[in-house]
Amino acid sequence: MIDLHVHFFPESVFQAIWRYFETESHGLWTITYKLFGPEHVAELERQGVERFTSLVYAHKPGLAPFLNDFVNQSQERFPAMIPFGTVFAGDGDTSRTARTIFENYGFYGIKLHPFVSQEDLDDTRFFPVYEAMEGLGKILICHPGSAPVYGKADGPHRLRRVLTRFPRLKTVIAHCGAFEYEQAAQLAEDFEFVYFDTAMIGVHVDVFRGNSPGRDFFLRYRNRIVFGSDFPNIPYAYQDQVAALTNLHLGPEIEAQIFRTNALSLLGLNSPSSQTLDLRP
Repeated sequence: MIDLHVHFFPESVFQAIWRYFETESHGLWTITYKLFGPEHVAELERQGVERFTSLVYAHKPGLAPFLNDFVNQSQERFPAMIPFGTVFAGDGDTSRTARTIFENYGFYGIKLHPFVSQEDLDDTRFFPVYEAMEGLGKILICHPGSAPVYGKADGPHRLRRVLTRFPRLKTVIAHCGAFEYEQAAQLAEDFEFVYFDTAMIGVHVDVFRGNSPGRDFFLRYRNRIVFGSDFPNIPYAYQDQVAALTNLHLGPEIEAQIFRTNALSLLGLNSPSSQTLDLRP
């Protein structure tokens, strides 16, 4: 499998994220896999994951460069990593950040989480980054939907503004756009390079109810859906996410697309025809 929604933070940042998730005032859920570094990578390998992303995001000035440097150093240590960085518009000179992470570090793309950063996807300070990404074929993985607990539902509208200006920007909408499934699906209808990831889709979580767009969605966008788990920040076993998708009974061909070949195509990686898909834990 290829997992396009894996977070890979330094230990100190992971610890802060986990405290946020588990603090009573937030009360999202209890993290099952509190892993980082080699243990994090080893667990993914045990789950049958051959490649995984390094999704990071920043919530304050100065953090994005630190995280991008960390990912750059880690990609040399963990060759299975598909390196993604991030941009915090408040740091200024986003063009320079883009040059660093794409030209110097060779990252495949960036992750933006507007609810964490408090910077909207259509913030014009990001536009130089999007322009560079569109020209280089880099990938934006973003979280425009209101799930699981965010109060704003205008993310798809803001993403539409971005894609109208940069229509060839490769974009992966996290969590299939939950909970704004219809608006997210319309983006895929209107823009050729819109994809979806499956993170937390179909797996029961108390604060993430209604977390599936339904089987017909997967059939219609079979060529645009990539597997994602949100590992390690999940409150259940990794294989629960795999089972949630196989239980849709989409058939082996579509499952192979979702779990592997769509990601290879999006990333521009070769897919050895002799390699088979293994979904066993």
